[in-house]
Amino acid sequence: MRFSKIAITGFATLCALGFASCSESKDESDEKFTQTPHIVCGKVEKGPLVRGSQVDMRTLDKDLVPTGSSYTTTIENNTGDFNFGSLKVNSPYAKLTADGYFFNEVKGELSESTIKLDAIVDLSDNSAVNVNVLTHLKSQRINYLVTSKNQGFKEANEQAQKELLTQFGLQQYCEKDASQFSITSGDDASGVLIAVSSLILSDRSEAEIVEYLSLLSNEFRTTGVFSESTKQRLKSTRNYLNGKLDDISDHIKVRYSEMGYDVEVKDLAYYFDWDNDGIAGNELDGSPTVKLSQDKIVIPSEGGDYEVKIDSDKPYFLIPPSEATGSDTGLDVTPGESVTEEKFFQSLYESGAENSVANIESETSIDKNLIKIHVEPAKFRDKKSLTIRIYNARGAVSAQLDVEQEGNPTIQVQTPKLGTDGILYMAAALSNLRDAVKLERSLEGEYILAEQKTPFHPSNPDVLNCWSRYYTALKYLTTIKKADANALNCYQPYLNTYVALAYYQLTSHWGAVPYLPEETYDSSLLSIPRTSENEVLDGLAKLLEGGMNDLAEKKNDAFSDVNSAFFVSKDVARVLLAYIYCNQNKYAQALPLLEKVVSNGYYSLVKSDKLIEFANNSECILGFEMDTRSGESCYPCLDYRDVILTAAECQYYMGNTPEAEEYIDQICRAKNITVDKSDLLVSIATIRRLFNSPNYLGFIRRNNLGEKIFGLHKEQFYQLLWPIPARELMLNPALTQNPGY
Repeated sequence: MRFSKIAITGFATLCALGFASCSESKDESDEKFTQTPHIVCGKVEKGPLVRGSQVDMRTLDKDLVPTGSSYTTTIENNTGDFNFGSLKVNSPYAKLTADGYFFNEVKGELSESTIKLDAIVDLSDNSAVNVNVLTHLKSQRINYLVTSKNQGFKEANEQAQKELLTQFGLQQYCEKDASQFSITSGDDASGVLIAVSSLILSDRSEAEIVEYLSLLSNEFRTTGVFSESTKQRLKSTRNYLNGKLDDISDHIKVRYSEMGYDVEVKDLAYYFDWDNDGIAGNELDGSPTVKLSQDKIVIPSEGGDYEVKIDSDKPYFLIPPSEATGSDTGLDVTPGESVTEEKFFQSLYESGAENSVANIESETSIDKNLIKIHVEPAKFRDKKSLTIRIYNARGAVSAQLDVEQEGNPTIQVQTPKLGTDGILYMAAALSNLRDAVKLERSLEGEYILAEQKTPFHPSNPDVLNCWSRYYTALKYLTTIKKADANALNCYQPYLNTYVALAYYQLTSHWGAVPYLPEETYDSSLLSIPRTSENEVLDGLAKLLEGGMNDLAEKKNDAFSDVNSAFFVSKDVARVLLAYIYCNQNKYAQALPLLEKVVSNGYYSLVKSDKLIEFANNSECILGFEMDTRSGESCYPCLDYRDVILTAAECQYYMGNTPEAEEYIDQICRAKNITVDKSDLLVSIATIRRLFNSPNYLGFIRRNNLGEKIFGLHKEQFYQLLWPIPARELMLNPALTQNPGY
């Protein structure tokens, strides 16, 4: 069992101060004292010592030298009461020593070993004399002042008590002698005694308590103060007790209730010096919250100076002077509020990245409860916000001020590269995307080339693997998203582009799918229903629209290394968003995006008679490195030929036939092919098939070309979407199968 060393020290201090105020000087007391019967009784409270504990008393002369008379009694009950009865003592001074088991108010249980407490008292007023940690801690100091400084007992006792209580910021309670303090009194003296006793107990074992009491007594004996290291330890213990004060109060009430007593305990928070100003309790407001003159400030990109008033006459802080901790060392044993499970990354960003991402730059101070905020001009493009937390003296958040600053859209922002862990996870995401695209191309080719168009079976392993690879890629992407969101929050536009790519591919082949853009979908753990295709596409459009401005205008590079692949260009987002709009038949919104990609000039058609060519060339906007087929260098995912053909499709639906034909002619001239343009959609479909373009079936489906191109009957159109894998249906009861399968 462990006890708080600091609590015992505080009790001793209180006892010493209280006794000094009511005793007489050494000489005066000796002259007036007569050997008359004295009833000597009181309590021994650490918490209270238990029934049967021994109490010894020796009388002392004016120099605190034993006179030779000694007496012994035992504690009568579990409230710590003792009574020597009527004694005709030969001196007004006595030293009482109690030894026994005690109640630990911090843990709410009896001790497993004994403790010994002392008190040096004046018996001349015939009042009760209590023994506690305060009388114990001041006893050696009293002895030192009498024997080494030639002070009388009254003067020494008063000085020792005031010095001791001052060490705990409790000097305002020094008028009453510590030997009159009792846990059961329900007054300030009771609160002081419980507070200091709890500081002694803390989470210490009985052996550690005895050792700590000895340390405190020895430090206090000659100087009347504790060492700086001890004061720091007292602060740590105070923080440890911060969240336990209600429990301590309840433990005491329950203990005495079990013995038939109704004990009142005052609010213990007022007997600790939370703000380190040397006075306990003066820093506390009656309410856990405080009102601000305003709780939100909106700041222009230019920055500025602002003031917000805290409506209270008690002090509040930006950095709490105390806090609640999980151990007496001052360190939590469990993760604190700022630690999240997503922070398992040790190197999500490259070294030094913490200083490379611009956020709101501000300086905040509190002067006489006036919050002063200076905000520098914005060094970021998009609006950003921060929260300023206002703490009370006990470290609890009492109010918060939200600060929002407009961004500067013209500023150049440098985002840190991925670190070791970031590269590892992004490489895994890219690898799974590559494998998914490879399977998707293989499945489409298998269906297109078959003379008899037969649907895929839900148990087809490639259909399952393609689905699983996309969701595995999403697992890695959303893991990085969550980690970044809880750290620098600078990767979201890039990650959202890849998330949108994966879900776009899923909807192109399965239609409605489970959609969790911020969370990891795992059908073995979750029961997630399908989200309609159009709702998914709406969500993806918002992801891309919201972050496109943060992407760079450049030629995309997906092949140099993982970092180059990760930092996708703005054209990648434009192309993907245009394809999403096309799948929603929003051709007027798609066309300007495609035309911007064309006018940027980063990509161009390669003049070649080789129709099917997978290469990292000027036609490849986004691809994945090959690892199997010889002669091919990448799997194209977003292709410039497809951009031109999709632009032609948009022009067709907008009634601009000449412009649509011109786009088709660009492809024909570059590739030395000829197509019949009497039906422009069929012409585009023919060219797509020649090139084995990505998402060919998606193009056929959105343009209702199943009959013209594949000869499908209406009841066979369902084949243009693939079946939900049988394994997924088995693991996720919320999933439903696509119609027709």
